[in-house]
Amino acid sequence: MDNPKEKKYIVLPHSAYTKSLNAFKQGMQDGAEPKPKSRGAYIASSLGAAALLGLIIFTFLPVTDNQEQPADEENQVEKVEDVMEEKAVDLDEIGVNEELLSEVVERDQYELGEVGGGDQPFHHDELQVFVPDDWEMSRSDDVFVNGTKTILTGFGGVQQTILIFEDEASSEEMNQAKEELLSDITYTKATEIPMDWLTYLFEEEHQLGIEFHFFSRYENRFAIELDDTTKMYTLLNENDRRLYDYVEADLFGKKLILLTDINSTHSSKLASTYVTLSAITPSSEIDVAYGPYEREYGRRSSITILTGMPRYGFTELLLYEHELGFTSYLEEGTEVEKIERNGFTEWKFVHEKNGNNSYYSFGKLDPSVSIEDAKETLINGYEFDPQYVEGASHVSFYHILRQGQANEMLRTFELVQKQGDWYYIFTQADNQEGFYSPKIGALATKFQQEIIFH
Repeated sequence: MDNPKEKKYIVLPHSAYTKSLNAFKQGMQDGAEPKPKSRGAYIASSLGAAALLGLIIFTFLPVTDNQEQPADEENQVEKVEDVMEEKAVDLDEIGVNEELLSEVVERDQYELGEVGGGDQPFHHDELQVFVPDDWEMSRSDDVFVNGTKTILTGFGGVQQTILIFEDEASSEEMNQAKEELLSDITYTKATEIPMDWLTYLFEEEHQLGIEFHFFSRYENRFAIELDDTTKMYTLLNENDRRLYDYVEADLFGKKLILLTDINSTHSSKLASTYVTLSAITPSSEIDVAYGPYEREYGRRSSITILTGMPRYGFTELLLYEHELGFTSYLEEGTEVEKIERNGFTEWKFVHEKNGNNSYYSFGKLDPSVSIEDAKETLINGYEFDPQYVEGASHVSFYHILRQGQANEMLRTFELVQKQGDWYYIFTQADNQEGFYSPKIGALATKFQQEIIFH
């Protein structure tokens, strides 16, 4: 706050400044073409110049508060530079400021510059995030009992603090970490960001400054869900020219707290929060969410898995009871077709979103078929040309059609044994029908793991 005893400065109003400047220019023009003047004219001219000079000097002279100000505002007024009041952060006191929302939510296109970058691991190497080459990452995996702290520091004073807490972390532990994170921050303006608006801008308007960038790992979404459990605030300190984004959300079964601190004038970097939320991925494909527990089967009613790297998608799978007596998970909208072949039985899983030639299958070899004959039995059963089969193993081999072309068809076989019986997983991905093969591969792998471990 200003000290009332300090001297203030009178600022010349814009209209007076304009008149003075015009008078000055006119005086220069008059001086370029001197004309004879009487003694009286010279005296008047000198007095006018002195008066103008006096006005300009007076404009910048310090005055005290008790000086009497002229009543004519057109000539000169007193203007004290506003200093915004700074507040300590209490998120419970911050609501939606619609006027500020229009200023801070939509951001300019993020510019990476000439440097590159790549994914760097953090949180016990379970997660990774895109880090530009000229940024630094520091990790503290033991700073909390049930969480970690990672700091990304970038050019121009950009700093992001990422706190990740496991599901078993207590609210006391997370609240204490949150308070310490926000303790040194003050702001002059702030707003909560409504999730429905943020979702609309991201999915429909593409106004978050990160569209079409290679570090965006997801299609029209963040790694976090923009739902009622997610909280986001943007704070401005207009005195220090700082912008802060605070995000609290669920992330792959964990709790994320993200704080971005950035110079508010760096328009090409203001989308840093959106970039990071688009670039956090698990280090491997994992289950990221679970439905209610089903007592009858001793399993969850549904799971959500992350599939499709390098362009990830979230796929919900529903509990499925197979006729052979075990349970697994299938994507909703999947049709199951049972096919009896010579030497084995196939259950074909075809999703309505896929083309006719992209699917995966689960099968069981007849007990009469030995593992040494499994490869030949499967190739003949699917009527594939042996010349396109590669891989010497009896339990893992593949068949490539249109070999070497960008739109080739890839077929893979993986055999597993359980309780003396041989089963197999088969995938067929036709890249002419779209780049859906990473997801098909992930679903097949998930089903294979179900056979082995459940």
